[in-house]
Amino acid sequence: RDDRTCKQLLNEALKYHFMPEHRLSHQTVLMTRPRCAPKVLCAVGGKSGLFACLDSVEMYFPQNDSWIGLAPLNIPRYEFGIGVLDQKVYVVGGIETNVRPGVTVRKHENSVECWNPDTNTWTSLERMNEIRSTLGVVVLAGELYALGGYDGQSYLQSVEKYIPKIRKWQPVAPMTTKRSCFAAAVLDGMIYAIGGYGPAHMNSVERYDPSKDSWEIVASMADKRIHFGVGVMLGFIFVVGGHNGVSHLSSIERYDPHQNQWTVCRPMKEPRTGVGAAVIDNYLYVVGGHSGSSYLNTVQKYDPISDTWLDSAGMIYCRCNFGLTAL
Repeated sequence: RDDRTCKQLLNEALKYHFMPEHRLSHQTVLMTRPRCAPKVLCAVGGKSGLFACLDSVEMYFPQNDSWIGLAPLNIPRYEFGIGVLDQKVYVVGGIETNVRPGVTVRKHENSVECWNPDTNTWTSLERMNEIRSTLGVVVLAGELYALGGYDGQSYLQSVEKYIPKIRKWQPVAPMTTKRSCFAAAVLDGMIYAIGGYGPAHMNSVERYDPSKDSWEIVASMADKRIHFGVGVMLGFIFVVGGHNGVSHLSSIERYDPHQNQWTVCRPMKEPRTGVGAAVIDNYLYVVGGHSGSSYLNTVQKYDPISDTWLDSAGMIYCRCNFGLTAL
């Protein structure tokens, strides 16, 4: 994957997907490709063993069901937040692990880096005001929100947002509850903070209204969950996998904001904790994680219309507690 041919193919793929001005020149060669580039998945960092903190990055192309490696992170990290803003991938906070003879040092981060698809490079950006690992990250109205997490000593309920135009982080209203190891999602202009730990396993959910800068409690999930995946499609929020404090979960639930109600859906084929989830073409892709016995590189996608699961090509690397996003 590092030879000249693969690098050339990667550059061509990135140009086609993220640089529209180059697409016309590709049409004579790629006549079967659609006019608008389909979305792709980007899997970033994570863990592949007890002490193995990853800097590797890979991209999934659903049209040919394959993965290819990208430029590595500047800082190997896991349990961070990830989001896409202006077609760039932002990696926020997390934990960096340094292993030396006889000792492992874990550093909780407030650093931020950004991947540019035009150049396939990572650039360091302004640090958050607070150190945060196991945080939630979402993008809303052109701004990047970092929610809750753990700073190495305390669980957090504070929230801050990054404003790209002024390149600064600013605080917003804190959540009602301290949360780490949770999931965050945006639906209908609202931010949802779902489940997590702080300092007990939770199934509670709260919702942020940016027009009021305030949070409200909504219906709780059926299961308590930490380290689970989340995706939004067809007007619903889907949560999948994780751990409830007793066992690794294969269950999936769907939230209807109009009914303020969670519904249990068909479970995955195997349990996954520290799993990544993202939506492409109304499929929920569930990627990697830990089964309870091994680190995973396997991928399944959920079809909400038929309530069924399908297998997709596995990642290059096994990953747990990593970042996954569609762009």
